[in-house]
Amino acid sequence: MLTMTQVKNIKKLYYSKGKKVNEIVKVTGHNYRTVIKYLEKADFNQSLGKQEGDKRGRPKKIE
Repeated sequence: MLTMTQVKNIKKLYYSKGKKVNEIVKVTGHNYRTVIKYLEKADFNQSLGKQEGDKRGRPKKIE
């Protein structure tokens, strides 16, 4: 996961400076797919899916 500063830098390079994705990858050192992911993502407050349970998707324990 990237920091917001890194994401803003990627977006600035792409939209303001007109750099291609491959150029951004070389400059930042991030993976190609990571750069694409953050360029396509508009809302960083979206839920990631399942919220109940633990990291493995198991249901919460009954108390």
